[in-house]
Amino acid sequence: MTSKLIAEVHGSTATLVLNAPQRRNALSLDMWQAIPEIIAGFDRNATVRSIVIRGAGTEAFAAGADISEFEANRATDDSAKTYDLATQAATLSLGRCSKPVIAAVRGICFGGGMALAMACDVRLASDDSRFCIPAARLGIGYGAPGTAALVALFGPSLTAEMLFTARVYNAAEALSHGIVQAIAPAGQFDELVNGYTAKLAANAPLSIAAAKKAIRAALSSDPAHKSAADAAVATCMGSDDYIEGRRAFLEKRKPVFQGR
Repeated sequence: MTSKLIAEVHGSTATLVLNAPQRRNALSLDMWQAIPEIIAGFDRNATVRSIVIRGAGTEAFAAGADISEFEANRATDDSAKTYDLATQAATLSLGRCSKPVIAAVRGICFGGGMALAMACDVRLASDDSRFCIPAARLGIGYGAPGTAALVALFGPSLTAEMLFTARVYNAAEALSHGIVQAIAPAGQFDELVNGYTAKLAANAPLSIAAAKKAIRAALSSDPAHKSAADAAVATCMGSDDYIEGRRAFLEKRKPVFQGR
């Protein structure tokens, strides 16, 4: 664990805060290494319906990986591989989590920060946010796992533009390209995020978990992912929540789901 990450649960929403505002929340190795355990803890918490990842302050979600560490942690091929494994474990933990994970982006979302945000299920942004993958300006080779994730999200052409040009996308451009799903003025951003998590809390947790597994199966050739998705769907069909959903529809009332 590290003081540069703050994990909180308020009601049905868990929040992971990237807490290094003096460095614009740049992601250090110890932050990458701590993320999987925090996400797993949120996933085990039955009261949590959604997870929000955000940066401390308003200047940045995350300005990228902490470049000041690169001499120590990414100077050689072996050390770079160790670092990359840590980042991969962090981003993979978001997809493996059964709860929906939302990136709440204010300000700068560059490099490693963008990789973290793209690994979330949904991205919401303030209108002063900016997005960039600057690897081509730093001489960094963007690895196959990260590139595959971008291609799965955006297709090869937009991924090529991002990686070839290292251009900065403003919030409106990010929305039009599907990099984010919604934007709001900075002063109304918390309202956007809270409204989104409230919608998720009102829906059936088992259905959302099944959807995450089905999406993962759709993006993978691994038959184990399809089996997991099929099992999750079967769990929904045999659940108390499915009974509650049907009854609420017939009784013309809002359902109250329990996640079982």
